[in-house]
Amino acid sequence: MFRLAAYLLIGKLLIFLLQRFPKNKLPIISPLFREGKLLADLFDCDLCVGFWVYTGLEFLFNVNVIAEIGYIPILSELITGAVATFVMHLLSAGWDAKYRNYYIE
Repeated sequence: MFRLAAYLLIGKLLIFLLQRFPKNKLPIISPLFREGKLLADLFDCDLCVGFWVYTGLEFLFNVNVIAEIGYIPILSELITGAVATFVMHLLSAGWDAKYRNYYIE
């Protein structure tokens, strides 16, 4: 249970840090992150970057959500990454809906 919680929290932290990183200020790779480019669209989307972060972390944490079905070498990691991303996206959306402050001017 601790491993699953650490997996989800570390993944959410990495997603947050990757989205806040000033990618457009780096001298060599900044053209890849211009508006409308693939990497810019990828890093702007919580679900998109989250899928790759959680899939990569799955190889380190070995948290398998389809353990009852069995282990399929690459597919298990992809499915676990997708499920973890979706669950954390729902938790984040719920948190924002509950605690975000809206200012009307």
